[in-house]
Amino acid sequence: MSKRPLNDTLVALFKDKTDFLLARDEGWYRIPTSSRVPAMVEDGSLRYISFYFKKSFGEWKYSIRHVAVVTSINVMRRRFLFPDETLNSKSDKTYYKISFGPLEALPKPIISHRGRQLLFIPTTFDKLQHADEINDIFADSPLEDRLWAELKRHNLPAERQFFLQTNEQNWICDFAFFCKNGNINVECDGDEYHMKPEQVIYDKNRNNQISAVANWAPLRFTTKHLMNEMDNTIRTIKRKIDKFGGLHYAQEDTFRYVSKQDGQLGLFE
Repeated sequence: MSKRPLNDTLVALFKDKTDFLLARDEGWYRIPTSSRVPAMVEDGSLRYISFYFKKSFGEWKYSIRHVAVVTSINVMRRRFLFPDETLNSKSDKTYYKISFGPLEALPKPIISHRGRQLLFIPTTFDKLQHADEINDIFADSPLEDRLWAELKRHNLPAERQFFLQTNEQNWICDFAFFCKNGNINVECDGDEYHMKPEQVIYDKNRNNQISAVANWAPLRFTTKHLMNEMDNTIRTIKRKIDKFGGLHYAQEDTFRYVSKQDGQLGLFE
């Protein structure tokens, strides 16, 4: 497989109107150094920044609409970021201040049809420019991109990098499918990494934890499944979806079966 382009773009969250006004009018965004800071911010490789609007932004909710060219990244104390703010217990808190040029409109808004809560998404400028919806911009692995392209071809909407909580731990699902009678977590297991003994133990525990959550079922596919047996992989996913009562299409808010059953043609076959 060809070498993957390096991520150079960060999609960040506008938490409130103040964040948006600072970005639009003053050209900067802040990330606390105490939080989980994206690597491209820490190492200075960030070239473009874009923003995701929360539910509170009305007609712009759950969408990405702008991008800007990053000009500098500096670590600063809050008192210097907000010099007019009365000194308080947060005044010496440190932040990465990301400065950038004017917010430019994307060719078209990138929508999250399910209305997800997101914080940071590292991606590439090319993906951002050509995305049809939020799940198109994730840039985590070539295997995941390969499966995503095939899922789109079969009209099987999934949520990529979906946050899932269990009683024991929090997990990030490569793909999450929401069905009428349950949900499915699909994982893409690169052979070199997931064959390590310690990773096998981790994956088994992960499967057990997710299976223990009401109405969640894991499916795992290897490099061989995704590179050489994609038809069987898609068929397995479809059968699991139909076993769970059909797939939820968030854009239309309806459920549909997706494979042939009892000699009848599924609605999307």
